[in-house]
Amino acid sequence: MLRFPASAWRKWPVLAALLAFCFITYGVNLMSRSRGEQASIGREVRLLDALSRLGGELHRLEVVHRVDVNSGQRQWPRELDALRRQSRSICDEFRGLPGVDDLLSDLEPSLAQADSLHDQAMPGVMPLADPRSNEAVFQLMMGRAQKAVERNARAVHEKGLSAHSATLSRQWNEAQALLVAACLLALAMAWLVGARGRLLAESRERALQLEVTGRELTETNRVLRETMLSKEEKEVMIKEIHHRVKNNLQIVKSLIRFQMDQVKDPKTLELFNECVNRVSAMALVHEQTYLSKDLANIPVDGYLDSLVRDLVHAYSVNVKLNMDVDIRVRTLSVDALVPLGLLINEVISNSFKYAFEGRGTGTITVHINGSEQEGLHLIIGDDGVGLKSRDGFHRPNSLGMDLIHTLAGQLDGLMTLVDGPGTMYEMRPRPQQRRKRA
Repeated sequence: MLRFPASAWRKWPVLAALLAFCFITYGVNLMSRSRGEQASIGREVRLLDALSRLGGELHRLEVVHRVDVNSGQRQWPRELDALRRQSRSICDEFRGLPGVDDLLSDLEPSLAQADSLHDQAMPGVMPLADPRSNEAVFQLMMGRAQKAVERNARAVHEKGLSAHSATLSRQWNEAQALLVAACLLALAMAWLVGARGRLLAESRERALQLEVTGRELTETNRVLRETMLSKEEKEVMIKEIHHRVKNNLQIVKSLIRFQMDQVKDPKTLELFNECVNRVSAMALVHEQTYLSKDLANIPVDGYLDSLVRDLVHAYSVNVKLNMDVDIRVRTLSVDALVPLGLLINEVISNSFKYAFEGRGTGTITVHINGSEQEGLHLIIGDDGVGLKSRDGFHRPNSLGMDLIHTLAGQLDGLMTLVDGPGTMYEMRPRPQQRRKRA
């Protein structure tokens, strides 16, 4: 048995009424069109009858001509005027029907010629050299007039009655199709009425089940409302977590610094200092997170400003720095900002350590654009002495360079070394990643 949603059962009476209205409207329209076609056919039949009478009057006019010529009577003018009035009456009454508009223009020249020939043939008017020739021409003109009437009658048959008959035939087919559709609709209505009765019985049973389920859901919702945290409570809790993570990372930094006090080797101290800077970069992310109003979107410019300031303090840079900073990414999530901060930390740390030896000034470049969804485009580096060899970039043999490539990969980017003075890196989104997002 077919199953329909409850909403469909509620709508079907409206649909049924709409279908019934459509059937009635279409039927009334079909009857109106049929009556119009029948009226047109009746009018054209009356026109054919009038044309037939007009043809009979033409034959009668020929007889009147012969009588006047043989007996000298003068009936022709009166009969000709009557014929002309009859033709004009036909044109006025049936104007617009096929052939009617051309009836007078087709008929009048032949009648005018016949009238002139009749006057010439009358006895005592003027002697004719060849009366037979005059009579033959007269018969020719009357034949043309008769053909004009027949041509108009044929136009009524071909352009009027045939078209209306074809239209009536199509309308009869439409009426048959409408009748079949109405029968099918009646059967569908009968089936729907029976099915609706069964549905009502099932609905009453389900209503009882829904009532019980509704009470259970109400109780469950009440319990959930009592146990769920509000949005504000969640935000406060998440900010508290980020704050504690930041504090824990600060403790880790302090422990590393305590350990540094016991180390005298400069290389070892440098390694400890790099570790402290990396921990500081991560701590800054959590600090910016709990300070931000939107936990999912952390301002990038404020984070980078704090990061560079901490690095300058950590390396005690005595160089006059020019910062070429162009940040076109307003916010990032924690997942993107942590690897980005560590990457920037590694590159700028290397610049502070190696790029400006023996120099009084230097430029640090940081350009970021793009988006987290489409991929980030990063240009970062310095105008210092540059790398001694590019082999170390393409085949990383140090922790710092290995971190740079690894962090770029976490950002779905590909890190390359830009040709030119100093050491300049460029990270572009991987092409395959962009295709996947598209």
